Amino acid sequence: MLQFHFFQFLDWDLLKFFFYFLSFIGVFLTIRLRFPQLRFLFLAIKIFSGNMDYKGSRGRLVHSQAFFSGTASSLLPGAVIGSALALMIAGPGVLFWIWISSFFIMPLRFVSSTLAIRFRTKTASGRYLSGPMYFIESALKARWLAVGFAAVGLLTVLVMGGVVPMLYVTHIANRVFEINGMTVPFLLSVILVFIVLGGVRRVGKVSAYLAPIGILLFFLGYFFLFKGSLMNFKEFIWLSFKEAFQPAAAITGGGFVLARVYGMASGIFFVSTETGIGKSAGLSGVVRTDYPAKQGLVSMLATFFEGFIISTLVVYALSSYGAFKMEEQLVFLNALFQGNTNPMNAAFFVSFLLFGVVSITGWFYTGEQKALYVFGEKFANFFRMLFLFTILAVAYLYEKNGEQILFEAFGLGYSLSIITAVPVLISLVLLEKIARTELKRFLTESGARYEVLKDFYLLILSVVPKNLLSRLFGLLASSRLPRFILIPILKAFARAYKINVDEAELEIQEYNSLNEFFTRALKAEVRIIDSSDDEMVSPVDAKITGYGDINQRIIIQAKGVDYNLKELLGGSKYLEDFTNGKYITFYLSPQDYHRIHSPAYGKILGYYYEPGKLFPVNELAVFGIRGLFPKNERLITYLQTEYGKVAVIKVGASNVGRIRVTYDNKIVTNTLIRTARTVEYKEVSIMIGKGAELGRFEMGSTVILLMEKDTFQFGSLTVNEKITYGTTIGKFKKKRCKLPK
Repeated sequence: MLQFHFFQFLDWDLLKFFFYFLSFIGVFLTIRLRFPQLRFLFLAIKIFSGNMDYKGSRGRLVHSQAFFSGTASSLLPGAVIGSALALMIAGPGVLFWIWISSFFIMPLRFVSSTLAIRFRTKTASGRYLSGPMYFIESALKARWLAVGFAAVGLLTVLVMGGVVPMLYVTHIANRVFEINGMTVPFLLSVILVFIVLGGVRRVGKVSAYLAPIGILLFFLGYFFLFKGSLMNFKEFIWLSFKEAFQPAAAITGGGFVLARVYGMASGIFFVSTETGIGKSAGLSGVVRTDYPAKQGLVSMLATFFEGFIISTLVVYALSSYGAFKMEEQLVFLNALFQGNTNPMNAAFFVSFLLFGVVSITGWFYTGEQKALYVFGEKFANFFRMLFLFTILAVAYLYEKNGEQILFEAFGLGYSLSIITAVPVLISLVLLEKIARTELKRFLTESGARYEVLKDFYLLILSVVPKNLLSRLFGLLASSRLPRFILIPILKAFARAYKINVDEAELEIQEYNSLNEFFTRALKAEVRIIDSSDDEMVSPVDAKITGYGDINQRIIIQAKGVDYNLKELLGGSKYLEDFTNGKYITFYLSPQDYHRIHSPAYGKILGYYYEPGKLFPVNELAVFGIRGLFPKNERLITYLQTEYGKVAVIKVGASNVGRIRVTYDNKIVTNTLIRTARTVEYKEVSIMIGKGAELGRFEMGSTVILLMEKDTFQFGSLTVNEKITYGTTIGKFKKKRCKLPK
């Protein structure tokens, strides 16, 4: 067993007991919550990706912002340092035990983050206060314990959150980029002040930008720096499994000593990744969410990333270079430091610098929360100055005394972290039932499911370049292929989607492209338009997927599928007109006729264009992606009828090359450069007849009609009913104005 004289403030046996305590609670929570890390892994990724974000929720940060700002210090720096130290103590076999223990420990972050949101409070100024101290006091009625946690937590923040990141950023800048003196500490302090003065929202936004860039640079640097020197991966995995149960002769003394060594090694990893100390809960508590359990599930991903991905990469690289002992790892690190002329080497270390910035801002915010809880607003201001003074003072000591200050800071920070973790871990066990209830409420009320293939599909939708693919598909569909190739494609397309080609204006062989056939006109006699002035007709051939009242400003499509009216309209110009009005949603499948017609006679007031995403609008996506329609590209035509206003919302989707309209040839959607815009037709009067062509989709999508409040009553309709354009869908109530015929 190795002894580290430079960690003089750390009791190594304490790490062993910390690990056992952590593991016991992890197993307990895993069983009580019925293995959430298995059931909800892809669901957690889907929430993290933003698919289930709901802007109507209360809070300050989206899920990904809270995730990165709350866990940045552990995701990369903590996991890398912890893995290297664990390897020093126990050899490559420790990786297996990190995997096993990470699996069972994942629910700890779920419970702490869920409780942080469940028991957060909001001040009169609109600020959210959260963290373990609030759920310790509120749920356990133990203010003394909450105050004790927060007080020790302040010291932990100063050391682990201020001193440690400042020192390793300064150390890297000195060794890799040869930036000496107090330049880096002062620059980092200025950056910190700039970020935190913008409040938690700026902390979240900066974290969401810098952390993904840092992760990308780390992986690029790792691949290009080590790709030629890494051992065979299968051999490495076999070595890790073998050493986990039959360690090298250096570890002798039987099973008791083996358990002790692996306990200390795993303990140093988990204390390095800040597991159990409640730091991420402070940022999770300000997330914008409708269910606390959502951020809890997202928080589990941090332990997965640290324990299964980063730890594997670090142990793999160090084992390949034979850097098992402290002296060997220092030689390995010095070689990396000296390769500063290599761009990939620079990128590798820049990733740590970026994470250093994110780490220190996230820690600063959690410390501010603790200071506010214990001492009030006045001391919170003092804490801000104390934090800056501490990191600059210790950076100065580092310049004078060298690396020993860095080692002592780590030792002290680790000891404080373990002390801080004790009341949090006890609270997680006692309050597990509340987190379990919140999880059940989320699954029951939101309609969320843990379907791996579905969640993986939605995850893929989130990351692929949907707009680019749609443009490419549009170009392909508009291509004029040779007739001997095109005609079989058109016939196969018609057969596959059971398209009624007898209704088409032209014979199938007369169309020059797939897009022409898809946007085909119909024969004049195949649709009958209801001619009554006070009847509204369907604007499309489609399936009715939902209709009803707009409750205040919420449109409820189905259970678990609702969206905000203001988000859908993209602004407030016509918001009051349609608040408490009516809506009806039409889904156009590839089988349907894809021209859009006016549902009533009226005057076109103008339009609004929103360059959103291009998610598909099939049932799986609509039910799986929260608030999908307001997220997608939309072109809204505002129509003034004699009975009230009507909004015809044309929603773009994957593979919709363009949305086109007949009343303005300047409107072009899904272009390379897209900006939101509102246009009012004040100088011209554009009238359109009932049933007249309004526009078309170049491939399929969705149309939503909104009717002004107190102007319209639905007829006899059925959800999932197929309907053709021109069919009556309801009746206007009374005339409000007269329009020229």
